[in-house]
Amino acid sequence: MATIKVLLKKTNSKNLAPVYISFYLDRKKIEVPAKLMVPPESFDKGKGILKNSFAYASDYNMVIEQIKSVINDIFVRYRLANKVLTDDAFWMEYNNPGKYKSFYDFCKSVQALKFKEVTEGTRKKHLSCIRSLQDFSPELAFGDLTLEFFRRFVLYLRNVRKNSEITINKTINILTGYVNEAIRQHLLLENPIHLLKLRNVQETKAEALNEAEFHRLCELHKSEVLDASTQHVLSFFLFMCFSSLHISDAKALKIEDIGEKEFCYYRAKMLNVRPRLIRVPICNALRKLINKQSRGRKSGILWDNIISDQKINQKLKTIAGMCEITINLSAKVGRHTFATIFLRNSKDFNTLKEIMGHSNIQQTTVYAHVLDSQRKKGVEVFNDYL
Repeated sequence: MATIKVLLKKTNSKNLAPVYISFYLDRKKIEVPAKLMVPPESFDKGKGILKNSFAYASDYNMVIEQIKSVINDIFVRYRLANKVLTDDAFWMEYNNPGKYKSFYDFCKSVQALKFKEVTEGTRKKHLSCIRSLQDFSPELAFGDLTLEFFRRFVLYLRNVRKNSEITINKTINILTGYVNEAIRQHLLLENPIHLLKLRNVQETKAEALNEAEFHRLCELHKSEVLDASTQHVLSFFLFMCFSSLHISDAKALKIEDIGEKEFCYYRAKMLNVRPRLIRVPICNALRKLINKQSRGRKSGILWDNIISDQKINQKLKTIAGMCEITINLSAKVGRHTFATIFLRNSKDFNTLKEIMGHSNIQQTTVYAHVLDSQRKKGVEVFNDYL
C-alpha cells in the first residue's frame, strides 16, 4: 500500500495555501487536490490535518479523510483484482467515483438520449443485446470489461445461445458503441473489443420470391377474391416489392414525396445517423398501387390505414399458402424480392445500391447469388475449346 501524505503548496497573496494529498505510484508522484485553502499556521504537518484552533478544522479534516479513503479503496480494488494500477487508471477511477453502480447503469444512461434518436427496431436490438450480456454476467463492473471477458461472452453466444455468427457480430458491434462512449466519458481507458477476433461473415442469402411466385401473387391480387383486409395487405406487400422499401419506410411514406416518375424518402433507421435522400423510380405497377391507395388525396401518409406489422405477417402466411409459396413469407421478403428481380434483370449493383439506400456496396452484394446461373452459363462457352 502506498504511503499517503497530506501537504500544503505555496501560499497565495491572502496567505492561504492549497491542500494536496500526495503518494507515489510506480515511482511517479501523484498529487490529488483537496480543493481546500488554509492558512499554513493552522496546518499540522506531522499529522497532516488542520489544527483544532482552525474554525473549520472538523469539516476540512473530514474532506481530507474522505479523499484518502477513496485513494485507499482504489488501491485495494486493484490489488484484489490482481491488476496493475497506472496513473491513468488511477485518475480515471478517482474522477468517476460511484458515478454508475455497474456497466448496465451506464448503458441505461446512454440509452436515455440515444433511444430518442433511433427507430423502434434499433431500440429493440440494443435492449436484446444488453439482455444477452446480463444473462451471461448479471453483475458487470467497468473493470470486468477485458478481452478475456468478451472472448468468453462470444463463446457463450455461440455455444449456449446458439447465435449465428452474423448475430454475434451485430451484438459485439452494438456493445462496441457503449464501450467507446465509456472511454469518451473517461470511465474506461481502452476498448478491449478492438483486440477481439470475430469470424468474418457476411449476411446470408436473403429470402425472396422467385419470379414465378411473384407472378402468382400478382394474379391473386388482380382477381380480387380475397376479403378486403387481406387484399389490402397483399396490395401493401406488392407495394414493397415494387418500391424496394422496408416496412417501416413504406408505412411512413407521404403522398407529397411522390412525384410523377420517382418518389423520395430518408431511410428511418439512418435518419439520425447518416441521413441521405433516396430516390426510387416508379414503374407502372407501382403507380397503379399508389393511385389506388392515395384515394385522390394530395398529402398525408400514403398507407394511412395499414394494420400492425405482426398482423401483416400473419395474413402474408395465409396468402403464401394460397399461392403454394413455401418460403416464410413476411414483410421483409418484399424488399428482398425487389432487389433479386432487379439484379437478375439489370445486373447493375451500383444502381441497386442507390435505390436500396445501402451505405456501402458490401450490403448490396448480399443479393449476388441471383447471378449464379448467369455465371455458370457464361463460362460454358469455353467447354468445347479443348
